[in-house]
Amino acid sequence: MGLFRDLGQKVEEFKQASQTVADEEATHECRDCGERFFADRETCSECGGSDVTSLEG
Repeated sequence: MGLFRDLGQKVEEFKQASQTVADEEATHECRDCGERFFADRETCSECGGSDVTSLEG
């Protein structure tokens, strides 16, 4: 079972690192919940909020 636990831990570390990089490179953000996106949207797919703004300035 140690092999699967180690593999699961590595997968989780990869997911967290990937999310961090994605958040740093995002171009838009929902000001209601903080979710970040790579495309302009009128509403947030996470919370449904309508305060989505560009991070590029």
